[in-house]
Amino acid sequence: MARFSTLTHQLQELYRKVFPIPCLLCGLAAEQYGLCQPCMAELPVLGHACKRCALPLQNAQICGRCLNAPPNQDYSFSLYRYEGTIRRCITAFKYHKQLQFSRLFGQQMAHVLSARPELPDCLVPIPLHPRRLRHRGFNQSAEVAKYLASALNIAYRPELLKRVRLTQSQSELPFKQRKKNMRNAFACRTKQLPKHVAIIDDVMTSGYTAGEAAKIFKRQGVEVIEVWTIARAISHY
Repeated sequence: MARFSTLTHQLQELYRKVFPIPCLLCGLAAEQYGLCQPCMAELPVLGHACKRCALPLQNAQICGRCLNAPPNQDYSFSLYRYEGTIRRCITAFKYHKQLQFSRLFGQQMAHVLSARPELPDCLVPIPLHPRRLRHRGFNQSAEVAKYLASALNIAYRPELLKRVRLTQSQSELPFKQRKKNMRNAFACRTKQLPKHVAIIDDVMTSGYTAGEAAKIFKRQGVEVIEVWTIARAISHY
């Protein structure tokens, strides 16, 4: 089996040399996940951020907004700022079925998160409403969550959260209407829940989507809730 795996890897490497993968951003020869090294280097890494909402901070651990009005989640992690090249990547992933980005984002997130001393018991992707899922064909948050679960050896539990109301897309709404739009959008499918859960989404903007899901889990007795996203939008603040 080991010899077979080695041979498979060698054949894959040879194929990439003969038929290089074009970078999804610039078109030059890319790494196996779809971006060349120069474009990877330009992705806007978030850096130091608030532990509760993932907004950028200079030195403090928790921002003033979260101190005054703590969010439903206990911890938030985002890898990138939602701007420039990362916005283009997520748009291609989410709306143009460039599913190779799920592995790229999952690999980069897992590399950072694997260094944490304690990881959640399970990962739960933000669900799409069945009608939207049929239209899009896949759930981008679920694709990333599946990769992360495998890479970090954490249970993948999409069945724990259900989308019970077809909401308007948050990106189409004024910022002040987004909280109301997400109200009662989710339901928990079981009363037997782990004590430590991470919710996976693509982008955190207002935080209301993940916050509503976290609220549902809190009501069901989950003790620690985290929110992991690919990117954090900061233009509203």
